[in-house]
Amino acid sequence: MIIVTAILLLLNAIDVVLHVVTDQIEPLRIAGNVIVLVSALGILVLPRVRRAWVAIAAGLWSLVLNLIHIAQSGIGTAGIVFIAATTVLCIVLAVQLARRPKPIT
Repeated sequence: MIIVTAILLLLNAIDVVLHVVTDQIEPLRIAGNVIVLVSALGILVLPRVRRAWVAIAAGLWSLVLNLIHIAQSGIGTAGIVFIAATTVLCIVLAVQLARRPKPIT
């Protein structure tokens, strides 16, 4: 879980930095990145947020925002790779969280 979450954080942070550095600010794509970043960070540091639905919701919102951006502006190969990797990693994280043993309360 920690490795997948760390990769999600790194991948989305790199995507945001690339957008800013190349002066290609795309609000919908960056909003999707921020949603995933906040969710992944929450999953990593807040035990109560470690739920499969958090990863699913983050992945879906990111995908929807990116699809809207693609419909409006198109996208390059690198963008497709970032979006696909984020979506797959969110699914993997959700499966890992769903299979995680529940704490005894």
